[in-house]
Amino acid sequence: MSAETVYLHVWTGDPGKGRAFVEQRYPGATVMELSHRELRDGGWKGQVRALRSLRGRALVVFFDSIDDCMQLQLVQWSGLLHHCKETVTVDERGHLSVYRRRDWLWMFPKAAISAMADLFVFLSFWFGLNLWRVLARPQQFSSREVSLDVAYLFPYPRENSFAGGAMSHIRGVLRGLAANDATCDIFSAVSLPAEQFSQVRVPSKRKFFVVWEALMLTYGLRFAREVRRHLSGVKPRLLYQRHGRFMIGGAALSWLIGVPLVLEYNASELEMAKHWDPTRFRTWLRLCEEVTLACSALIVVVSEPLRDGLIKRGIPADRILVNPNAVDPDFFHPNCGGKELRQELGISPEEVVGAFVGTFGPWHGIAVLQEAIKELLQDGTAVPLRFLLIGSGGLLQDIRAALAKWEQSGQVIFTGIVTHDRVRAYLDAADILVSPHVPMTDGTPFFGSPTKLFEYMAMGKAIAASRLDQLATVLTHDETAWLVPPADVKELVAAIQLLARDPALRRRLGNDAREAAIARHTWRQNAARMLARTSHAAKEVAQPEPELVAPGR
Repeated sequence: MSAETVYLHVWTGDPGKGRAFVEQRYPGATVMELSHRELRDGGWKGQVRALRSLRGRALVVFFDSIDDCMQLQLVQWSGLLHHCKETVTVDERGHLSVYRRRDWLWMFPKAAISAMADLFVFLSFWFGLNLWRVLARPQQFSSREVSLDVAYLFPYPRENSFAGGAMSHIRGVLRGLAANDATCDIFSAVSLPAEQFSQVRVPSKRKFFVVWEALMLTYGLRFAREVRRHLSGVKPRLLYQRHGRFMIGGAALSWLIGVPLVLEYNASELEMAKHWDPTRFRTWLRLCEEVTLACSALIVVVSEPLRDGLIKRGIPADRILVNPNAVDPDFFHPNCGGKELRQELGISPEEVVGAFVGTFGPWHGIAVLQEAIKELLQDGTAVPLRFLLIGSGGLLQDIRAALAKWEQSGQVIFTGIVTHDRVRAYLDAADILVSPHVPMTDGTPFFGSPTKLFEYMAMGKAIAASRLDQLATVLTHDETAWLVPPADVKELVAAIQLLARDPALRRRLGNDAREAAIARHTWRQNAARMLARTSHAAKEVAQPEPELVAPGR
């Protein structure tokens, strides 16, 4: 590459704003965008190779907010590997830092202290987690009277921790608890979307760390200590935590205060790291997951394959509840801003809009969707088509590059991350909602329960989805959706063409899907099943042991 090449990696935030910054700061430079896939495939060795191959003017790393970057020191020191003159970090609010080789001298003391602190954390946690794994036992549910039903835990120390379906799930669970008149206090490092419950913020205070995994480990213990202090004099009926990477806060708190932990388990983070989302320090990741599972009195999974996987790992079946994801049909409903949004985006009433919302990752079928859109727009259809692609993720830059011609013409609109309150308007603006999930690469059953599937149903729109595991169980072909074989581009194209031509079919499928969502898949029902299971477990524990009678009496 030439000396005037500038590499742009959009870590988080709007890619368009990142490119605009580069073009303004380095006018005339050749801009090369680096995708998440390029910098993450192949583990840390692949990252090193990718950075070593960069030669040019600058490496620019763009963020939504620099405050939410948990690996800032690694970014700053990446100049040790790449061959660009500058390493630049900048966010959407204009916080700009430029690092050159001469800056390493003043950066070294903090980096050295942070690295030694991280080393101490990993060594101590290796011994501690191994011992804890042997001793860990779940606390039992109790039928005693309590003043607080649920302590909802979110032990993640940064604002951009979860987005999209994950945040929608968090909001749904909390609304479901409220709909069941459960009392709940929320403990989190960040503000969660739950105005009906009081929230206690537990911020992260650790400043010296290099890798985010070390921060997660120490934050989990700090979180548990702080929540224990806030709960002084109050013993909740249960703790509720969403399972996440290196999250041990809920297990530690359950251990400290003797309150049972309900773990919301949407996937094995260890399996995700192996197949979809690579990470470092897998030994510690495995230990964290094993400890958390061992400390959980009830594990709420979203699908049967997840339940079966836990049973294979030695978790008793009576500690597992299969509880698929759900939707709030009072929030996601037809005619909630779509008409106005279409006008804002310049979409005419005659155009049929297909939409996808979610994470741009491999298992969401992004590559299949990309090829289907290309085929549809290349060949043309009897009805004018447009596509709304809502969200972000590792494959966003790849699909934008593949569909650049149609993005420029306005036939494909990339929205980036849209706030939860705004997503429903985008779904309402669409005529066809697409869920092209693909099978697992290792041949195991698809374990997901996509939140967007239930939100699609509640919107009363036609759905084109893969006939894959839970999707094929929740949806019925030609009744609540049009199902196609997973990973089959031609069948997906045919389904979208069929739905685009037939508005009556779209209306019938959409109306029936909404009715099914209201009848069987609301967050109120989801929370009620969890609360009923914990209540039943408490009653079983409270039953007196049968009296033993000696023979002959």
